[in-house]
Amino acid sequence: MYNSAYMHIIHITLVCVVNIRFFNITAFLDRKLDTYYHLTGFHQEVDMSSSHSHKVAHGSSSINEKTQLLRVEQLGKENSELRTALSTSREENTLLNEVISTIGSTLKLDEVLSHLVDIIVRAISCHAAFIYLYNKDKDRLVLASTSEQYEHLVGKIELGLGEGIAGWVGLTLKPVILKDEAMEDPRFHYVPELEEEKFQSIMTVPIIGKGRNLIGVITMHTVAPYEFTEQHQAFVSNTATLVASAIENAQLYENTQRKLSILTSRSVLSQTISSGLYLDDMLRSLATLTVQIMEVDLCVIMLMDQARGRLAVRASSPNLNDRALNFQPIEVDRNVWERLRETNEASFYKDNARGQTTDVSFPALERLNPLKDTQYKALLSAPLIAGTEHLGLISCYASKTRRYISEDHTLLSTIANQAAIAIKNSHLVDMLAQKNLVKGFFEDLLYGTYDAEDSLRQRANFLGCDLLKLHLVVLIEISQIDGESDEKNGQQGVGTAQGSTQMLQTEEDRLAAHKRIGGIIRRRAQDSYPGSILYENENILTALLCLSKDPAAARLKVWLRDLSRQMRSEHNVRLSIGVGNPCQSISDYRRGFAEASEALQMGQNLNREGGVTHFNDLGVYRYLYKIARMDDLRDMYQDQVARIANYDRRKGTDLLDTLETYLECAGNLTKTSNRLFVHRNTLIQRLERLQSLCDIDLQERGNWLTLQVAIKVYKLRSNGIIGKAGQ
Repeated sequence: MYNSAYMHIIHITLVCVVNIRFFNITAFLDRKLDTYYHLTGFHQEVDMSSSHSHKVAHGSSSINEKTQLLRVEQLGKENSELRTALSTSREENTLLNEVISTIGSTLKLDEVLSHLVDIIVRAISCHAAFIYLYNKDKDRLVLASTSEQYEHLVGKIELGLGEGIAGWVGLTLKPVILKDEAMEDPRFHYVPELEEEKFQSIMTVPIIGKGRNLIGVITMHTVAPYEFTEQHQAFVSNTATLVASAIENAQLYENTQRKLSILTSRSVLSQTISSGLYLDDMLRSLATLTVQIMEVDLCVIMLMDQARGRLAVRASSPNLNDRALNFQPIEVDRNVWERLRETNEASFYKDNARGQTTDVSFPALERLNPLKDTQYKALLSAPLIAGTEHLGLISCYASKTRRYISEDHTLLSTIANQAAIAIKNSHLVDMLAQKNLVKGFFEDLLYGTYDAEDSLRQRANFLGCDLLKLHLVVLIEISQIDGESDEKNGQQGVGTAQGSTQMLQTEEDRLAAHKRIGGIIRRRAQDSYPGSILYENENILTALLCLSKDPAAARLKVWLRDLSRQMRSEHNVRLSIGVGNPCQSISDYRRGFAEASEALQMGQNLNREGGVTHFNDLGVYRYLYKIARMDDLRDMYQDQVARIANYDRRKGTDLLDTLETYLECAGNLTKTSNRLFVHRNTLIQRLERLQSLCDIDLQERGNWLTLQVAIKVYKLRSNGIIGKAGQ
């Protein structure tokens, strides 16, 4: 109400001032015209009476007539000038009334500035006019309105105070008029987008507020050299004075209205986020509210597919699905995403322009834009981040060129932060529900606690697994290669705060690494064996690998070995993998799980470096495993084996492996040397050394089986199986 009354008073006052000025000029002109007509009438009377007095005063009247004619000619010239002045005054009066009418008719800043540009172009007859407004946050002049051919640059061109003619006027608050060769002026700053090489003459005046504060500048360009008159400067200066208060009031009005709208909308936004809607419904409502809050034409919300590292459109307002648009998933550049996260917001435009304030380059951000080559001219985006997790991107589009300010960035970032929390909570709920479903399914299937097979098959189908197809149970344990050293470092740090902190950080890092590696393994397994399902419990993955494309599991072992090697080289983790036998019926899965568990456990004890162990490859170790766990008594054969192993450690030899291979080859020297890739004489020398270390006769065949079993039991025990069993 205050703004409307204030604007009404300004309108009445300015109209009165302009009309008084106009009436004064008209009255003055009328007086001149009266004089002109009086003299003209007198001249006619002289002509009528000239014949009467011709004979009396011929010489005198002739002189007076010439004088009168000169005066009439002079008054006619003055009359013409006054008529021109009257016409100019009328035009100026009309234009000023337009300015006043525009100021009084609306408080929308963009409309005021657009009308003002049009009025200035008509009044000055210039080729282009530009209005820059001073942005206090940036301490720069930002192009706010201009002629039609440059409208696409609104909000994109920025000048620092003192930069270019406009910047110099903004700094000094003094007008500048350049009649020709404007680019030769030392204060000139070339802006390619404005095509300033076409213009010769420039006039720039400041827009100054009540407190002598800078509001903006008005600048006019002409193509040919042009002499801006004092009347031109006076008109533009008067116009700038008129609009100064209007701009301040419009900005105040916009800020007030915007804050009121934001408060109302944010209240609705909070209710929507906490309403417990399903994720898709919540996202659609969020997009609709964002359009209202940000006053944009379109809002698009994309969520991250964490497994594949892609952004996909999940919601939009208005609904873009009605327009038959095909949105392709966007591959995310990790570097771009990290830089976007650092700024926490970014604005960019369809047309590459100078004056960008974001730290992320335009081409990089354009790759995250799902709506390329559309009619939208301005875009403001903010990442959806919860903690350290990238959840997606929210983007606001405007069909008209728009000036995004710091408040817009802050507001969208606030919306994005609240939305990210809601999305994360929804994901956690879904993950918990999904994990519970998967966990319950695996427990019922692998431990045989289900009620009916049909019900179990339906649950499997819901999870994307067809139990009618052949599957294989595989257990994968993930461990860091440097895990042992980390544990030792952690034990050394016990008792100190620093050591506890280091252990905590190491544990958090390890859990995060296990989760990340588990996701990679899951993705690769499902890509190579479609229809597979995996369940993760801490650092162990239980997988049901579908063998529909590999019924004989011919390439499975190679694939698992390649996977283990890749994880080791790419991510510095060790995989220990146990594989059971194929399962056809539901009752087979309990057996398959037991086989995979035993293969995993025995494989870890036989090979500390990890690797793939198939249940069928365990051989005699499977029968010796329980003996090695339960019986730690030592006999003569164990003593002989221990003596050889100690010698190997001291001397760096391989006598124990040589003896084991010799016994497996039933004492055949040729077979043994071939398997060991050594010369026959070298093998004989090793056997002689072995015999010197042993009290029993190695040539006696009756000792071979017992000695062979003793070697395998020793290997099981030496790899820490007893210690693990005790734990």
